[in-house]
Amino acid sequence: MYCQNRISYRVQEGDSLYKLAKQFHTTVTELILLNSGMNPYNLQVGMRLTICPGEGYVDENESKPSEGNTNKPTNTPTGGIVIIPGTTTRPGNTTQPGSTIRPGNTTQPGSTTRPGNTTQPGSTTRPGTTTRPGSTTQPGNNMGVDLRQRMRMAWLNHITLVKFYLISFFENLSSQNAWKDAVYKNAEEILAIFAQYYPASAMQRFRKLFMEHLRLTDEVAAGLKADPAFSGAAMENWYINAEEIASFLSRQTPAYNETELRKMFYDHLDMERQQMEAYLDGDYETDIEIYLRSQQNMIELADFLASGLLAR
Repeated sequence: MYCQNRISYRVQEGDSLYKLAKQFHTTVTELILLNSGMNPYNLQVGMRLTICPGEGYVDENESKPSEGNTNKPTNTPTGGIVIIPGTTTRPGNTTQPGSTIRPGNTTQPGSTTRPGNTTQPGSTTRPGTTTRPGSTTQPGNNMGVDLRQRMRMAWLNHITLVKFYLISFFENLSSQNAWKDAVYKNAEEILAIFAQYYPASAMQRFRKLFMEHLRLTDEVAAGLKADPAFSGAAMENWYINAEEIASFLSRQTPAYNETELRKMFYDHLDMERQQMEAYLDGDYETDIEIYLRSQQNMIELADFLASGLLAR
């Protein structure tokens, strides 16, 4: 995972992935992806985590003036750089001498603005990109990258939030309603991506199918909690619902191969069921191993879905 300004953080008493995600303006999913060997259920005080702070994060220690330098202006330009009020320069950016950053521009980590370039207000240069003198970035060039990133994060967040919700449900924790709310909020984020491409009538059907998936996930979890050998109607309907979603999406988007899409959804349900069974059996190592594999499944599914939408 690309990150220009990653930091090493020592876990403190009372820390949790959710708390750290809020503190560093990132997500639980990104924390897990950056720390693949970590047990997300058992953070130990003193262990080191790699964190990539998100947009808006400010290190309080860096923002405090050093002793003896209290009279030095904090926004003194150097090297001939002209900084217009209201400009935001992110960590790791390099602005060459003589360049001008205009109000409202945002330069992402790792990007380079070369002398003489003019970036129009409100424009965004993404990580690792280089804007050369006189070059023009067409409005549609970044649409595919943006859609794929949004789709990946939405589906990775889906499996992560469901994971934490199911643990809170199995353990009868008071947090289970909060996690469940987060799962449904994430579902709306996924639906919102497709709503940019599908008509309202189609989205009504998709929403109904997606909410049915979440309802059946609840029933399957409750069945397995009561009986580890559970194989009731909810389990069968869970897979039938996956078939219906694959069929619906392939009708709306001709680029989707229904057989391939159905297999991806089946794999998702298989791994989710296996995680539940392993957790309830106390086999936490297997549970974590399957969860990490399910992340790759979600990335492949997200890329498949994004590619189909872009081909419409």
